[in-house]
Amino acid sequence: MIESIHINNYALIDKTEIGLEKGFSVITGETGAGKSILLGAIALTLGQRADVSALMNREKKCVAEIVYQVQGYPLEAWFEANELDYSDEVVVRREVTPEGKSRCFINDTPVSNRLLKELGGFLIDIHSQHQSLLIGQPEYQTEILDVFCGNGELRSIYRQHYDKRKKKLIELETLKEKAFEAAREEDYLKFRFSQLEGANLKPGEKEELEAELTVLSNAETIKTNFGHLTYQLRDAENAVIPVLKNCKNTIASLRKVVKEAEDYEGRLQSVLLELKDIADDAEGRAESVGLDPRRIETVNARLSEIYDLMLKYKAEGVEELLAVKAGIIDKLNGIQNSTEEIEKLTREIQETEEQMHTLALQIRESRKKGKGRLEEEMRKLLQELGIRHACFEVLITPVEAFLPTGTDEVRFLFAANKNQQPGEIAKVASGGEISRVMLSLKYILSKNKQLPVIVFDEIDTGLSGEVAHRMAQMMQEMATRMQVISISHLPQIAAAGNCHFKVYKEDHSEHTVSRIRKLAPEERVKEIAGMISGSEISAAALEAAKNLLNFKF
Repeated sequence: MIESIHINNYALIDKTEIGLEKGFSVITGETGAGKSILLGAIALTLGQRADVSALMNREKKCVAEIVYQVQGYPLEAWFEANELDYSDEVVVRREVTPEGKSRCFINDTPVSNRLLKELGGFLIDIHSQHQSLLIGQPEYQTEILDVFCGNGELRSIYRQHYDKRKKKLIELETLKEKAFEAAREEDYLKFRFSQLEGANLKPGEKEELEAELTVLSNAETIKTNFGHLTYQLRDAENAVIPVLKNCKNTIASLRKVVKEAEDYEGRLQSVLLELKDIADDAEGRAESVGLDPRRIETVNARLSEIYDLMLKYKAEGVEELLAVKAGIIDKLNGIQNSTEEIEKLTREIQETEEQMHTLALQIRESRKKGKGRLEEEMRKLLQELGIRHACFEVLITPVEAFLPTGTDEVRFLFAANKNQQPGEIAKVASGGEISRVMLSLKYILSKNKQLPVIVFDEIDTGLSGEVAHRMAQMMQEMATRMQVISISHLPQIAAAGNCHFKVYKEDHSEHTVSRIRKLAPEERVKEIAGMISGSEISAAALEAAKNLLNFKF
């Protein structure tokens, strides 16, 4: 239930605070006094769009806050799922700054507007003219029937499958688009792969071939120079090696007389050995290098092939060409894998649809079982509300498509008169008849749906007499199960409440403000008398008001 409402700087309300009680509260006041403004402020706390034009003082922020008592309602899991601290007292607050920025709070914790709306759906139901329009929508009618039939758990499981299927269908469509694009270039990818695979490239190959080609192209010079080196070191008349041998022998003869001679001899021997190795290597290189035009041609052809591939694939070397080839392999594998993934995803969707079909059939059977009871209860209530020949039918039509609510289209059909063919409520019912249909539905659902608060905004428009008495009685009965708040122009409704508030205007020098206050018992008599007779309150009206207040609804 709502414990209190606090509103600051909203429309004509500068500041107000009201405390509500359990049961049935009524709010009355002249047209234009600000009753709809009060509802607008409440709607802010339910996530309705905030508009800076609603600020009374454009230099101050607007604050709308409602304190709920929710003990006994299953909300702990929702709070836990959204990482919010739970308490039996829930404070919902909305702030709108002069700059138009909006902030939402649940128990003083900042939250998104989406969460505020979601929580509001568990706490309060506001019936207004807008909601009367909803009765013509199949989705709303389906929701009402399922609440009446107790299909909440089945619907929840079905919806999980529905959302999963929807997500997988999007994934499947994306995969198919990618597969289609990949298939279009598959032949080209295979051609590129064949070209690179056929080239039989090896890491470092280009550098090795370039080095070999350099040697082959300079074979004559290499052979001549290595031969000359061997000749100068070993074979010439004054070759280096023989000269050094003589030097070594000369120094060896001084061993007995010069202490360092042996060291010099060893060092010269090391040089001789190194020079002999160089001479032998140079001789081998000179003999191994030969003029081979065919090999030059072969190396040039291979390098030309590599250079062409590098140019074609914009690669810096063989390693990059091999990386391109690996990428092509990945794409080709991806095409194969995507085909397998499409098949796998298609099977998963089919399995999900089978589960959905089973659940949808269970929901349909439950609806069929419950529709007769709903029709009978609605006919009875509508007759009590003055539509003596009311006909109310629930039409359930199976459809092939999976809808968010199952595989049925639900239609409420209505007729107010004898021999009248039942038709869609929005098309055949008057405004007053729609109000009575909505009240009857709310009355029935109040037995099935756990909801702390329901607000009726002038649902009684155009009614009077015995019908108004019965409507008041229904609201009182609903108030035994939930908190009921009714904004009304009917004295019968006003008298039925156990708590009565009046909205009125006050004119100040610079502006007009709306006020709301709880009426004392004697003030209630006067207010209801005014609703009966108008501005001139007669003794008869006062007596009638007292009688209404003492009436056992």
